[in-house]
Amino acid sequence: MQAYEQIRMMKEEKFKYQKQIDMLLALGCQLPELFAPNDMNACRFAFLGADYQNHIPQYLSNPKRMLQDINNGKGNTSLLALSCFSTTEKAELFYLNLRKAFKNIASTIGDSLSEGKLSNEDGRKTKTASNGHFDFYEYEACDMNKTFQITKSLIEKEDEKD
Repeated sequence: MQAYEQIRMMKEEKFKYQKQIDMLLALGCQLPELFAPNDMNACRFAFLGADYQNHIPQYLSNPKRMLQDINNGKGNTSLLALSCFSTTEKAELFYLNLRKAFKNIASTIGDSLSEGKLSNEDGRKTKTASNGHFDFYEYEACDMNKTFQITKSLIEKEDEKD
């Protein structure tokens, strides 16, 4: 696909949380530079149980945080995106480091690893950091629950006894 066609396609698509993004943009926040994922494999933290809603951005899972951040002048469009990793290994290392700092991280961000493939029709991503992390801004029609499957538990057996 030519660059012009990609830009045209991006302008026609709306992000899943476009209303909230527009509100933050009106307050002076900015979207980062975004790129097409080009069918890249990606990983996310998720909850194993069927009762959990996986793939919800931080501001939507905790709307009070969004209001507090806005009131404190710290609104951030990144918290309307989904946190992803480029490889299983980098995701697992990041999770391990989080667990060292936060013992209850499994109940906060998830206890499992989910994996899927991000297409250009799903949304746009930020640049991938050296630790493998990137933000993914979903388009309206994207359903990450259909794209991502849980592949591995991230908690050790000893943790389940606690």
